[in-house]
Amino acid sequence: MQTNPLTRLSVQQLKRAVAIREKVEGLEKELDRIIGGETVGKGSARRRKALRRGASRRRISKAVKGRSSVQKRMVSPRGGLKARIIRALRAAGDKGVTVKDLARKLGKSYGNISVWFHTTGKGVKEIEKVSPGKFAWAD
Repeated sequence: MQTNPLTRLSVQQLKRAVAIREKVEGLEKELDRIIGGETVGKGSARRRKALRRGASRRRISKAVKGRSSVQKRMVSPRGGLKARIIRALRAAGDKGVTVKDLARKLGKSYGNISVWFHTTGKGVKEIEKVSPGKFAWAD
């Protein structure tokens, strides 16, 4: 089963794609006016291309309309990071783990994990700072 690549795009990316497509169409029309119209051989190919563009616009529009308001606001799935960080800290033991190593292990950016510790992590009493950039789970 083939998946539609448009379903993985955010609403902003879809809107940007539509805007670019409309610009391209406008430029093609302007070029046609400058050149002086279509030649006999180009008509059918041009018509097929126009139909494809229309179909693409409809698919994009349908993908945007099909999303709920929550999906439109939320680009990536949320949740689970706290639990994953706590599991990794418990597994590291008393020595702890560096933010850099934790980010690599979880597949997140260093900045994302670092900010998490300085915001959300502050509210978790069991997390303690072992050394600069290194945290451990204190039971």
